[in-house]
Order: sequence, then structure tokens, then C-alpha cells
Amino acid sequence: MPKNPLFSTYRQGENRVTSSMVAVFERIDLSLLEEILASAAGESSLQMVSFTNQPPGKGHSVPDARISARFSYWFEVKTSRNVLSADQLTEHLANLGGDGDERLFVITPDPEQPSVVQDLGDRRVVWFNFRSLFDAIEGVTNDPAGSVAEQTRFLLRELQALLVHDGLVDTDDVVVVAARFAYPEYLKQAAYICQAERPFRYGLTHLGFYSNGAIQAHVPRIRHREDLVAFTKTEAAARKLGADTDKAVGAVIEDALITGSREEGEQYQVFLLSKPADHDTVQLPRPITNDTVDKSGKPCAWTMGQRYVNLAGLTRPSVRVTSDLAKP
Repeated sequence: MPKNPLFSTYRQGENRVTSSMVAVFERIDLSLLEEILASAAGESSLQMVSFTNQPPGKGHSVPDARISARFSYWFEVKTSRNVLSADQLTEHLANLGGDGDERLFVITPDPEQPSVVQDLGDRRVVWFNFRSLFDAIEGVTNDPAGSVAEQTRFLLRELQALLVHDGLVDTDDVVVVAARFAYPEYLKQAAYICQAERPFRYGLTHLGFYSNGAIQAHVPRIRHREDLVAFTKTEAAARKLGADTDKAVGAVIEDALITGSREEGEQYQVFLLSKPADHDTVQLPRPITNDTVDKSGKPCAWTMGQRYVNLAGLTRPSVRVTSDLAKP
């Protein structure tokens, strides 16, 4: 039977991550998959296939051995935090037939078990986050006995890399962009414009600006993000007839064309952000000065493109310079 493509070309985060994860799972040994899922879920063991010598049969029948499998594992994957629905999980549970070993594995980037899982109180629902999955894979791939085949190790490492790239392993929810021109633009129109199809992690809530050698004090909330936006007068006019979000994007397009800051007819990616004085905009006590140096001790930029940080760490009172962000 043909296997799924190894790494999916789905653009949507959940579909891409789920498809890639399943593609790796079907290419590795079942006993290894049992170990990974059990470790990630915090269960003592999972048994997909059982091997039994001289199993009892009917009547006087005593066969020499039996290999059997009776399990059904379902998966619900979310790539954003705090989005699990109790109704959706209940509907999924209706698919379980009640025979054999059945589980509904729920995988999310939430740092703690979502309350909806606990409220359901169904032992068949097993939640873990991507960090637990990453650590479980790390455990088997670093086995000192070297029992994992090199090809399997490669596949699992690639899956880990995908989880890291998509920001599912850590809790970094702020992207800080190099913003020599973008920061003044944000102060004017509460938006960030960058090249089309520029990749960003999933699960981002805020955007920060690195400008003039410091992370600036305004850290606005991301209200809306849209890629492949055509910067034309026709598009700007059409957006004005739409809903509030469309009108805001239209205003960004119109301003960029009037000022000449963007090429007319080109496509860009647009972030709509909370305004500097909005309550959703985090106001740091002061800009966080860059103190990064290279190997020779010379000052260098903290980022030339974008970096990810945790909002809780960014707002700690003790953070005054960029090196403080690495401290616990």
C-alpha cells in the first residue's frame, strides 16, 4: 500500500503538521512508535501488537503462539493555543467503537493540559503537547544502545525540525523584526508590511520592533495577518467596501501607495496591529538595549531579520539589555 508523502505540502498548519507526523509514524517500527506515544502521553505503556506463547484457545486447543492487534488510535492536532473545543472532542469520541485498546490523542502547543480535556473526564482522551512529543523523540533517538536505525533516526529528527520551525515546541509567542523603517510606519498606521510569503511561526500573539540598536518599548498585539495582498488602487478601493478588517487593510494599501513606500502592483504580507496607545499593546518600561557582541567582542545586531521571544520573559522588570532575555 502506498505511503503518505513524507512531508506534506499542505499550507494550513494543522493539516501540514498532522500529515507530516503521520507520514513519519507509518515509516517507523511499531514498537518504537508505542514507546514514543507512551512517553509523550506519560503512560506506562501502550500495546499495539501483542505476542503470546501458547495462548489459551477454545476447548482443548492450545496453539503454539499468537500475534494479535486490537487498537484504534485517533488524533486531534491543534497548532494554536487555547482553541480546543469540548464539542469537537465529544464528536470524535463517538467514532470510537468500544472494542480493543482505543485512544483519542489530543496534541496541542498549550504548556498545560487544556481544561476541556479534564472536564470531559474520559480516560480514552489522552492529551500531550508538542514539547512532550519532541522530548519523547529525543529520548529514543539518543538511546546509548544505538537500537534506532539510522533511517528512522533521520525521519524523527526531520519531524523534530518541523515542530521547531513552526514554533510548536517552545512558548515563544512574540516575533521581533528588524524595523529601521517599519517601526515609524507602525507608529503611523498600526501595521507591519513585509515581503509576500515570508515564513513566520504559528501561535504568535505579538510583534516587536528592533530599531536603533534596541527592542522598542511598543509590543503590539497581532490583530490580523494576511499574505499575498495586492497593493493596487483597485484593491484598496474594493477593500473600503468590506468589513472593518478589509477597510483597515485597504487603508494600509492606500497609504503605502500615496507615500510611495511600496511598489504598486506588487504583493505583500500585511499585519494589522493594535495601536500604540491601545490596552492590547504591551508597553515595556524602556527599550531593551542590544548588548550582543560577536566572537571577537565587536558589537553586532541582535537580529537582521526576525527573532522569537517569550512575552512573559520580554516583560520581566529585570530585562534591560538583550542578553537578559537568555537568563532564566
